[in-house]
Amino acid sequence: MIKNLWITGYRSYELGIFKPDDPKSKVIKKFLEERITNYVEDGCEWIITGAQMGTEQFVGPAVQSIQEKGYNVKHAVILPFANFGSQWNENNQSLLNIFLRNADYVNKITNLGYHSGIQLRTWQNFMLQHTDGALLFYDPDSGGKPKYDYSAIENYLDKGNDYSLELVDFDAMQDFANSLSEE
Repeated sequence: MIKNLWITGYRSYELGIFKPDDPKSKVIKKFLEERITNYVEDGCEWIITGAQMGTEQFVGPAVQSIQEKGYNVKHAVILPFANFGSQWNENNQSLLNIFLRNADYVNKITNLGYHSGIQLRTWQNFMLQHTDGALLFYDPDSGGKPKYDYSAIENYLDKGNDYSLELVDFDAMQDFANSLSEE
């Protein structure tokens, strides 16, 4: 059973999403809401994410919607370092602040600001060791930033760790979008 689920995936710019009201973001949020609901009905208690623009920040509204329906699930945001997002533009920093304010728990791996890619690998290791599985919006044939998390998960599995991975690719997301338009 998955009690703690790590959700991550593509960044907004990798999905061509540059406005909060983009129809693609609505589809992804709805998809996440349905998948998270299934995990919660199977015993999941915590959804754990980072705070990147895109998939990770789409998780927040999905969890809130599920909570409003009476499901007992919490959302934790774990940041890889202090001052995460401080280099973002004002609008994205505002979205980040709202996202963090709406989470049930927020913490960071280190009180230091960003200084090395080792911090991101430390963050990945933390996520792997504190979750039972991951839902990853990533298409291995298309590349992108999620390849680093995918590689970390694959290495973790190769070491014999008991860990669940649900990989959601572009075809699966398109099939979901098509099913929504048929309703």
